[in-house]
Amino acid sequence: MTIAKSIRVLLAGISACIVAWAFVTVIARAVNRWSSLQQRPIELTILHWGDPAENRIVEDLVAEYEKQNPKVKIVNIHASDMPSKLKTMLAAGTPPDLFYLPPNLLPELAELKLIRAIDDDLKQDFQQNGQAWFDDYFPILIDAFRYNAKTHEIGSGPLYGLPKDFTPSLFYVNIDLFEKAGVDWRAIQKNGWTTDEFEAAMKQIRALNDKPEFKDRNIFGGVFEIWTDTFRQMLWMFGGEFFGRNPDGTINFRDVALDTPESQEAIDFIVRLRLQDKTIFNATGIAKDGAQEFVNGNIGCAGPVGRWKVPRYTSDMKFKWDVLPLPFKKGVKPATQVFYTAWTSTTGTKHPAEAFKLMKFLCGPGGAVQQSRLGLAVPPLQSVAKSNDFLKPEGIPEHDSQLFLDSMNYARLQQVPREAEWTRIVGDKITDAIQLGEKTPLQSAKEIEAAWLAELNSPLRTREWSPMRWDIIGTVAGVFIAILVLAGIIKARREKLGPIDAAQERTGYGFILPWLIGFLALTAGPMVVSLLLSFTKWSAMTPMGNAESVGIANYKQLFFRDPTFLQSLKVTGYFVLLSVPISQVTALLVAMLMNLRIKGIGVFRTVYFVPSVVGMVAMSMLALQVFNNDYGILNQILSPIARLFGTTPPDWFGLDARVWAIPGFVIIGLWGVGGGMIIYLAGLKGIPASLYEAATIDGAGPVRKFWNVTLPMLSPLIFYNFVMGLIGSFQVFTQAYIMTGAGPGNATLFYVLQLFRQAFEFHNMGYASAMAWVLFVICLAFTLAVFRGSKNLVYYEGLK
Repeated sequence: MTIAKSIRVLLAGISACIVAWAFVTVIARAVNRWSSLQQRPIELTILHWGDPAENRIVEDLVAEYEKQNPKVKIVNIHASDMPSKLKTMLAAGTPPDLFYLPPNLLPELAELKLIRAIDDDLKQDFQQNGQAWFDDYFPILIDAFRYNAKTHEIGSGPLYGLPKDFTPSLFYVNIDLFEKAGVDWRAIQKNGWTTDEFEAAMKQIRALNDKPEFKDRNIFGGVFEIWTDTFRQMLWMFGGEFFGRNPDGTINFRDVALDTPESQEAIDFIVRLRLQDKTIFNATGIAKDGAQEFVNGNIGCAGPVGRWKVPRYTSDMKFKWDVLPLPFKKGVKPATQVFYTAWTSTTGTKHPAEAFKLMKFLCGPGGAVQQSRLGLAVPPLQSVAKSNDFLKPEGIPEHDSQLFLDSMNYARLQQVPREAEWTRIVGDKITDAIQLGEKTPLQSAKEIEAAWLAELNSPLRTREWSPMRWDIIGTVAGVFIAILVLAGIIKARREKLGPIDAAQERTGYGFILPWLIGFLALTAGPMVVSLLLSFTKWSAMTPMGNAESVGIANYKQLFFRDPTFLQSLKVTGYFVLLSVPISQVTALLVAMLMNLRIKGIGVFRTVYFVPSVVGMVAMSMLALQVFNNDYGILNQILSPIARLFGTTPPDWFGLDARVWAIPGFVIIGLWGVGGGMIIYLAGLKGIPASLYEAATIDGAGPVRKFWNVTLPMLSPLIFYNFVMGLIGSFQVFTQAYIMTGAGPGNATLFYVLQLFRQAFEFHNMGYASAMAWVLFVICLAFTLAVFRGSKNLVYYEGLK
């Protein structure tokens, strides 16, 4: 037996072993699952988030429950991005039996009937076990998970879960800075403070920068940790609110109240402290994180946030800290934002009684005590909250835990619209006023209202649509496939092949069959389905059979009613215009350098190529450091040059994002030019030396040789790299998703990022499908234009 044949036999044996191992593993897994179900016939799946410490609490509770209930097997799924995981499981038809329910998901899931009310379970349990355990919950937390689908309000209607934990909003305080500035924090802790007193205290702490002992530090009075929920809290501090109310007192989600005097005063307060007085830390773009600066000891207070900060402060703080109540404008009735989570059950659970029993156990005293000792949240049970397990847990620095409970005296439930777009609209547009100062508070309020009403008034929301007729579509598709198969059979019978040709044909079909099946099932099939979905309204969290037929309404919305669509096209087009030529020219220049015959050139080739195989996620994380406004190496290099012109380096993804964000992403993309460089280098190596010799004899210099020899010979590779770069540039996503999101004023809202939001954040899968097909047509049109325009520019040596 020859060596080559021995190697082939060895490789075949190894391949067979790998395949056999895969089958054995799958079969063993199925057998183990079947055996487990025989021993524990009831299987419940739970889904939750949490840091490692919180996850251990859930694991301990699960182990204890399984010990007490030998017939129940619990599959514990921990996901950092739990909402996305939940939607995926719902869309796949494999919903968890129980999962963490945040308040922003309650309206949508309740109206889609994806979660089940537990009122009947409670009645049965009360008859068997009494109601004392239920009455131990804070009443407002029970109301927090009631939802009325008719009025779209939280606080009334069926109950959809049991509270797991909660926390009101407070401010955390650096005692050392407060005392150095002469601010009596103990009096504030005891008696509270007004917004005017808060503003004065921030100025006192900011003034510490004038003292010699703080010479090398930049001290701020505070930092506002603002997202949509905490922004609502800032409005409440002045008596403002997101939405107005109807005459009967119910919430009116069409009446945006951000332009009322109370709300405007709150926004003015933020703008004044952040941008005018500069007593509140305000980071733009990629810069120091305010929360981290508080931990570093350079900020007097941080908020409004909840108790989840305690575990980190316990381990990271190098100074004394405590908590203070929220400030309120004099004469305004206090109202505290409450963050809370519940365990809820899906309507798809096969074991509703067991799911409720497990829910009750997970929300019981055992979990509440462990959560309290961890310091992560306030327990939902009043008996545990008033015990030393919460008030004085071991290992946690002494602070006024009672203040969390006292704040519940004026806790208020937030009303959340079902449409997830509200959170994104507020977050994107209020930044222009409170962080960048590009617009007045009133201008931002009007823009938020206009964008929100445009969303609510969309025909996709206001019209009644009929169900998509999947039965008709399936019938037509079946007939079409049958016709194709019949045509293939007829054609095959007309072609009379000999035994050898027939055998070769069967062999050929056999080889391509796996690829053909994969292509039809995983590429062509999904593409056809997405095309059909582009004519529907579908949330993707319900079965596809629930999709509604909307005709071309998605496309009308895209082209005539959606300003973010046009903005995303503008941003992406700008990126393509800069990125494709710059990246290709750079790759070609680097390839020419790497083609030089010098010692050690292989090392340089490796250095330039390696970044191209590094994942874009890792590249983006590195870019966050390079582009950091405070210590990033890029601005450190640019600073001396900028000073020569009397300016400063750009705030790439912050104040200057509209001008410099896209060039910044182009620079990031240049780190990966090694892939194109290798292709060009291979092409350069393939150019015959005789062509350069002939050009030299004709008297051509380096420039003429490059123009008349190098470029024509490389034209097929330039064409290939240009087309691939063009298509890839239209699909940029990862960098923006990780680094900036949409950026200030949607300056980095790339097309695919907006598509992702529509599909997986707003749950508009039909609309996202329409966006995907528009992108496909755009890429196809540009590619065809390049093919047509390059007909006389690309030289193929083997063709005449």
